[in-house]
Amino acid sequence: MTRNIIAGAGAVVALGFLTASAVANYLFGASLGRSPWEATLYGCVGVLAVALNALAPFYISWALAASRRTTAAGIAVLWALCLVYSTTSALGFAAQNREGVVVARQVTHDAYQDTRRELLDLEARRSTAKIKDRSALDARIDDVRRRLAALRQDRPMLADAQSTFLAALSLGVFEPGQVRIALVILFSLMIEVGATIGLFAALSYASPAPEPTAPRERWTPNAG
Repeated sequence: MTRNIIAGAGAVVALGFLTASAVANYLFGASLGRSPWEATLYGCVGVLAVALNALAPFYISWALAASRRTTAAGIAVLWALCLVYSTTSALGFAAQNREGVVVARQVTHDAYQDTRRELLDLEARRSTAKIKDRSALDARIDDVRRRLAALRQDRPMLADAQSTFLAALSLGVFEPGQVRIALVILFSLMIEVGATIGLFAALSYASPAPEPTAPRERWTPNAG
C-alpha cells in the first residue's frame, strides 16, 4: 500500500515536470513562428518531443525485455533527437525569459538612478541660481520629482539579485553573467530530466518486483 502511494506521488510530480516542459517547449517554439500557423506548428513539435521523451524509456525497456535490440536502438536514436530538441527549447525559453526580466529591471533601475541624479543636479543649480531663474528651475524640479515618485512605485531592484549573490559567494571566481547562464542550464536540465525519467521511475516501482523462484530440489532415489 505504501509503495503504491509513493509511486503515485512520484507519478504526479513527474506529470508536473511533463506539463512544465511541454509549456516551455510550446512557448519557445511558438515564439519562432512568423505566422500563427507556424507558431502553432513549432509549439506542437516541441510538445510532441516532450511526450516522446516520457514514453521512450518504456518502449526501450519493453524492446529489451523482448530481446528486440534493433528496435531498442532505433527508439534510442529517436529519443536522443527529441531529448536534444526539447532541452535546447527549454534552454531557449529559460534564457529568453530570464534575460528579458533582467533587461527590464536594469532599464527601470537605470532610469531611477538617472532621474535621481538629475534631481540632485537641479537642486544644486537652484541653490546658486539667480532669483529670476529659480521659477523655471522649480518647475523642472517639480517635474523630475513627479517622475521619480512614479519610478519609486515600480520598486526598482537589482537586475538579477540571485546571480549577483551567488557570484559574491564564489569570491569573484564567477561573474553574475556566468552564474546566470549556469542557472538557466540548471533550470532546463531539471525540467527535462524530470519530465523524461520521472514517470518511468515512478511507474517502474508501482508494482512489486517478482520474487525469485526457489530452486527445485533434485530427487535422488532412496538408497534404502
